[in-house]
Amino acid sequence: MNNKTNKMNKKIVTSILSASILSISLGSVSFAATTSSFQDLKGVNGQDKIVKLHDQHILNGLSDTAFAPQSSLTQAQAIQFIVKGFKLDAKTGVIALKDNQKLSTVFPSAKDNAWYTDAFRDAYQNGVDIPKSVNPTTKITREQYIDYVMTALQTVGKMPAIDVITPDIKDIDKLDPAMLDSSQLAIALGIVKLDSSKNLYPQKEITRAEAAVILYDALDYLNKSAQDKMKGQQTTIDVLPHEEKGSNPVTQPNNGSMVSESYATPTDGEKLYVRTVKMALDQYAGQDVKYFVAIDLFSNGTPLDTNSKEVQAEVKRLQGLNYDIDFAKAWTYEGNLQKVDYTYVGAYLTADQLQQFKANTNYGYAFQFASNLGDV
Repeated sequence: MNNKTNKMNKKIVTSILSASILSISLGSVSFAATTSSFQDLKGVNGQDKIVKLHDQHILNGLSDTAFAPQSSLTQAQAIQFIVKGFKLDAKTGVIALKDNQKLSTVFPSAKDNAWYTDAFRDAYQNGVDIPKSVNPTTKITREQYIDYVMTALQTVGKMPAIDVITPDIKDIDKLDPAMLDSSQLAIALGIVKLDSSKNLYPQKEITRAEAAVILYDALDYLNKSAQDKMKGQQTTIDVLPHEEKGSNPVTQPNNGSMVSESYATPTDGEKLYVRTVKMALDQYAGQDVKYFVAIDLFSNGTPLDTNSKEVQAEVKRLQGLNYDIDFAKAWTYEGNLQKVDYTYVGAYLTADQLQQFKANTNYGYAFQFASNLGDV
């Protein structure tokens, strides 16, 4: 993997939503504002969506008549968009922050009495993944805004994990591995669109118009999913399903292994591909596709701790064979929505590398698609 791989952080791969996700309705306009409120939206992509969000009092312009659609969004504006959109200001946070605790003790570059202070507090307490080093006045990139939106999306609904095939992103090498999963999920859900050449432009500063459209589509997805749930319909995205329960379950290591469902334990020297991986290999046979997989290692049928010397040495051996493999960071929820970090072995592999994987006869290997496995 590239030099940023050790910061890989798989956070969200989810689907079915709770019926209580959102009470907001984007389908109807209940306020007096019209398209004439902003004089600079003519011909702007997503004009109607921007107007609807303004009419719902979710976002504001820079003045009564100017939205400044092509201006770059700041970190503070991004947080304000997301807090208002997902109604995080009306939710009880999952992360404790005392009422009298200053925001600057968490975000040193933030002011304690600025217009954005309450929004930052609400976003942080509700699990939006804001880096502690953030400067509210700086511009925000496309990938970081998408990461904010998708981590906010996770906090507003109970969303069980599913397996997602890595979308075909041409400029994937420009994505920060720590935010890659959010972009992949956003694309899979149709919340974020690639351009005609399948580029995401992750490092480019996001404009106010682009950010508004992504927020609208995220809220629209949640609303439609909640409506389907209320009708007794399960809402899923067009990706591979979970591995079915088996009769010979794998015992999960205490460190938070990526084992998401039960399957037969691989014997030493054996390579086991869960059903979803097999299906993907068949579906994309002959295509130039890479698969982001989690690899569980076993010795004599017993799962090995990711932090063990055996696993450390084996990863180093595989890196020496030019496999794009390393340790990835992840988090999940346990108990009363308490975030817990863990480490797993992740790899980007071609179909040939998966099928011709050079196994060590001392270990068994189980390959599955990496996903967030929290019981949320």
